[in-house]
Amino acid sequence: MQRRQALFSLLALSSSPALALYDPQPDGSLASVQGEWQGVLTYRDYSKPDKFVKLPCKLFIALSAPNELVLHYVFADGPNKTVYSYEKMKFDFAAKQLSWQSGGEEKAGKLHNIVSNTVSDGKRELGFEREEAQQRARYQMLLSAKTFSFSKEEVSATGEAILRNRYEFSRV
Repeated sequence: MQRRQALFSLLALSSSPALALYDPQPDGSLASVQGEWQGVLTYRDYSKPDKFVKLPCKLFIALSAPNELVLHYVFADGPNKTVYSYEKMKFDFAAKQLSWQSGGEEKAGKLHNIVSNTVSDGKRELGFEREEAQQRARYQMLLSAKTFSFSKEEVSATGEAILRNRYEFSRV
């Protein structure tokens, strides 16, 4: 009897990798941005709103599922100061939604509505937004094999849009 259980256990373990062969194929535009990037974060200074700050940045992107990107940022924020940031973005293109989780702790992602989505010549351009504290946050993202960028605008109740930050990356 123990021999039979051992055989079944062995069969179960040996067949597990075969199941991976049948995972869905990743979205092509998401798969194209996997890898290492370098670039700049430009953001509006919170203490001086008319001033922009630029930080050199490295970005590492991986797929954690066919429709989910994991982003790991490393910022050079002055002498001897390195800042890390982690994000996970799960795209549901059919439902026109993006779940975006910021930070390394497990927590629910914030739901964004995808308002534009065009794919052309190996590039995907996305627009998505969500309501945040009496204003709308509007994002633009460009994904391609050679460039990756996105920006955030804050849109007030009066419709005024203010650039909050912009990331611009190229392949290492």
